[in-house]
Amino acid sequence: MTSIAADFGVSRATLSSDFTRAYRAYLEEEKAEADVWRRFQTDRYEQLLAAVWPEAIDGDVRANEQASKLIDKLCRLNGWDVPVKAEVSGPDGGPIALASGSLEEMEQLFNIARQVNEDEGDEGDEETGVDEDEDADAG
Repeated sequence: MTSIAADFGVSRATLSSDFTRAYRAYLEEEKAEADVWRRFQTDRYEQLLAAVWPEAIDGDVRANEQASKLIDKLCRLNGWDVPVKAEVSGPDGGPIALASGSLEEMEQLFNIARQVNEDEGDEGDEETGVDEDEDADAG
């Protein structure tokens, strides 16, 4: 970095400051472009949603599925999804008692957690946590 500063006839501190300022400007420009693209894509999804909405409300199953997928895409695109908080607890919502931390107790704990996932209707891939629809959208 010192040799680059010398090539430009400035101090290392000036070079660092100039580079930081230019890089921040670049990042702001990238963010602005991403915001424009996100707004453009949101508008497109909203137009598609408006087209299928009347049929979905009237009970058309296929239109309802399309509307649901479009709403999901809008939520993911704009960060509107609320994180799901999952808590595993013992009987009556109390703590899970692990006296010795034996292998058997750990297996019981994993079985409880697995049951919670099944009860919540977890549609994602159990190993990766990736929804199959998201895989199709990405490809």
